[in-house]
Amino acid sequence: MTIENSRISAGQFMFSIACFLHSSSLLTSFFVIITRNESWMPFVASIIICIPLIVSYVLLSKSYPGMNLIQINEAVFGRVAGKIVSALYVWFFFTMTSLNIRDLGTFVNKTTMVKTPISIIIILFLLLCVWSAYYGLEVVTRYSIVFLIISCVILFISIIAVYDLIELDNFLPMFDMPLNNYVQVSHIASTIPFGETVIFLMVTPYVDNAPKNLMRYFLGGFLLGSILILIVILRDISVLGNTIQYFSLPSFEVFRLGTLFQTISHMEIMFSILLIVLLYFKISVLFYVTMLAIAQLLNIRSYRPILLPCAALVVVYAFTAFKDVITHTKTAQETTPFFWTLFEILLPVLTLIVSFVKKKAKNKNNRKAVSK
Repeated sequence: MTIENSRISAGQFMFSIACFLHSSSLLTSFFVIITRNESWMPFVASIIICIPLIVSYVLLSKSYPGMNLIQINEAVFGRVAGKIVSALYVWFFFTMTSLNIRDLGTFVNKTTMVKTPISIIIILFLLLCVWSAYYGLEVVTRYSIVFLIISCVILFISIIAVYDLIELDNFLPMFDMPLNNYVQVSHIASTIPFGETVIFLMVTPYVDNAPKNLMRYFLGGFLLGSILILIVILRDISVLGNTIQYFSLPSFEVFRLGTLFQTISHMEIMFSILLIVLLYFKISVLFYVTMLAIAQLLNIRSYRPILLPCAALVVVYAFTAFKDVITHTKTAQETTPFFWTLFEILLPVLTLIVSFVKKKAKNKNNRKAVSK
């Protein structure tokens, strides 16, 4: 059953992945507390570790062309077990949507609209997400290239603005922490945000020429987005050094310190606008994928009737997921990466292995039938 009728180009797909990842620049605060000025090293390690993971996503999608993740689960595990696995993924997508809309609401409330209740901020942004999801995938991803270009320009401007504050000595000393610190940060970065790209397995059937170019564009989007985050981390460390661990929003503080041409200050406004736009894009993609997954799981012809009821549930979940920012950060460091590992690494790899075994057994049976 086809629920989504619109198509997107391979370029849109790639830039959507890059934009989705770059929006997670806010989440660097989860791990800079642990490895401080050395955070760039385990982050690079996580990029390398996740390349085979992205390859496994592509192989899984290519094994079942024209199917999204929910359909693949049923094809591999059978109707009952596949429904159970898919229901778990729906919870995963729903949770990610709620956590990210809460992050966006908290950020806007703390930096730009301090007198506006966070509930109002979240509801307004979620209504925008409902609007974009209503018109389908093409509308959700249409401006990914524009958002990415704007973010790259602002990133370049920010580096110029803080150029005089950059100290290469801030990267020293190196390898000065226990090994488990590096392992922990690599695990966090591998799952938040890199592993979250598993959601794009819900989108691959609607990409033009997907089987032919999927590897190139999936990896291209992953590498482009991860390199942009790495540049952000390197910039923040070069300016803040070991003090980076004391800021809940390191990039915001770097922009605050920046001055352009000795006349333009308050650069943090640019960061706020950039991050709001990127987070809106990420949440729109997450919300759309969640609605698509629910519709596919329930075998309904359209996800549009469930948009507003599910949006209301997202708002409720966003306020009950965690009490405050400190709790959220603590959970992201110690608990969430292990839960996310199940959905982003273990289940996709298991699905790929079971698929390979079933196809090999089927081919063997076919050969036996032909020989008889």
